Amino acid sequence: MLRIVIRVLGAVVAVVGIALVVLGGWFAARLGGTGTAEFTTRPAAGVPVTVSPDVLNRVDVDVTVTATPSDGGTVWVALANPSDAEAVLGDARHVDVTGVDVRDGALTTRVLGSGTSPALRAADLWRVQDDGTEPVALTVEQADAPETLVVTATTGSVESLTLTFVDKRWFVEAVVAVLVGLFLLAAGVIALWPRRRTRTPDGTPGPPHTEPEASAPARHLTGKESAR
Repeated sequence: MLRIVIRVLGAVVAVVGIALVVLGGWFAARLGGTGTAEFTTRPAAGVPVTVSPDVLNRVDVDVTVTATPSDGGTVWVALANPSDAEAVLGDARHVDVTGVDVRDGALTTRVLGSGTSPALRAADLWRVQDDGTEPVALTVEQADAPETLVVTATTGSVESLTLTFVDKRWFVEAVVAVLVGLFLLAAGVIALWPRRRTRTPDGTPGPPHTEPEASAPARHLTGKESAR
C-alpha cells in the first residue's frame, strides 16, 4: 500500500515538474534575456485610444508606449490624470485597452461611448504629450501613477499601439521555474521507479539489485582439441 501511495505522489510530482519546465521554458523564450514583454493592438480607425491605470500602472516597472501612424498620417500621444482624461473624452466613442493577452502578445480592447471625439489637443490638462509622422514612443514612469494614456491620429489613423514592459527578474524567475521543474520531474521519476534492493541473510538491506551479466556460451571441444 505504501508503495502505491509513493508512486501516486511521484506521478503527481512528475506532472507538476513537467508543467513548470514547459511554462518556464515558454516564458524564458518569450521574454528573452532582457525580460522584455510586448503587447500590441491595431485599433479601429478614426477614434481615440485610451489606456487606463489598470493596465498602464499594473506592474511596478516603467512602460514604453509606441504609437505608429498609418502611411502619411500623424499620431498624437498624451498622458493625463485619469479623472481629467475621462472628463475631456466624455461620451466620445473610443477604444479602451482593458488588458493583455500573454499567449498572443496582444492588447485586449473594447469600444466605449457613441459621441463625437472632441479636440483633445486643445485641452489644457495633459501632463506630457508628443506627436509625429513616425512612430512616437513615450515612457510612462510608475512614480507618476496613476495616469491615463490617450492616443489619437490628427491625420490618417493609428496603425498600431504597443506597450513594452522590461524586467530582467521575469526571465530569472522563468529559468528558476525550469530548474525547479526538472528537480521535481527527477524526484517523481525516482518515486515511480525505485531501485530494488536485495536483502542479506540477517534481513538487512543489501546493495541495489543488478541483473547478472550473461555468461559466455560453453565451448565444446573437438576431438583434436581434447586430445591435446
